[in-house]
Amino acid sequence: MKHHAFFSLVFLFVTALPALAQLPGLNSTPNSQTIGGIFLWQDVQFRGEWHLQKSILADQYRLLDPQAVCRASGSREFCEKILARQEIPAPSGKILVLLHGFAASSLLLENMALWFRKTGDYTAILNITYPSAIVTVESEADQLAEIVASLEGAERVDFVGHSLGSIILRYFLGNYDKRPQNIPIGRLVQICPPNQGSEIARGHNAGPVGLLFPVLADLSINGPEMKERFGIPRCEFGILAGYGQNPSSFYGEENDAVLPVSTTRLDDAKAWKKIRGDHSEVANKIETFENVREFLRNGHFLEEN
Repeated sequence: MKHHAFFSLVFLFVTALPALAQLPGLNSTPNSQTIGGIFLWQDVQFRGEWHLQKSILADQYRLLDPQAVCRASGSREFCEKILARQEIPAPSGKILVLLHGFAASSLLLENMALWFRKTGDYTAILNITYPSAIVTVESEADQLAEIVASLEGAERVDFVGHSLGSIILRYFLGNYDKRPQNIPIGRLVQICPPNQGSEIARGHNAGPVGLLFPVLADLSINGPEMKERFGIPRCEFGILAGYGQNPSSFYGEENDAVLPVSTTRLDDAKAWKKIRGDHSEVANKIETFENVREFLRNGHFLEEN
């Protein structure tokens, strides 16, 4: 019942998208403050931490500065001209890419982005926005490839994904055959990844909910099918799993209220660790940030378990 209510709320939100587009912070009026594009926008290009987004509702683009202020809107060509005038240096140094999960937005990982900016480890933190309710793993990998291709000149690119975002990154760094080959890939951390599929997705994939959210089909397949379809990342990767819920309340084992910890595991992971917290909470804990940083720098978490 709890999960049915959740997807019902998501359904109501999606049907209200046209009206939501008019709310403050979601529009594309130049010099207006936005909230980065919840559900309605797809990042298609970055230059530093300026990013160009495409609307999912119309053939319209907008250019956001690093503070998510809209600096231009209209055609892609027009926005790219405005971006070029900023004279932002070409990519260099180390770059970190963050990718949120299903029915979420880049806001979920913004605390992590802010924390990493303070460390000074990276020249740019790309906290990617995408319309997670309507994509598939394959379609978002194509969008990710376009963004990563624009990072030529970077010393190295590291990746962190949460939930669905971690599966998209798994595929992009695994079986995806169009990944730009001129970009030096570093390490990947998956946070709460449904590497063996999701029981919640399986329970909602059939019927109208599955038609509304095609990515549920990607998350409904079992572990061996996922391995064949999405592969194993061809880079060093580590996994952080959430736990803390009463084992008897959901799956009969430790879980994060969405995934049992056992379903996060994946062959060839260099490290695996549990972090206490629910599915979204784990992505916003300082303990998580510190462990992510340790793995991206040194290939292991702070404490193994």
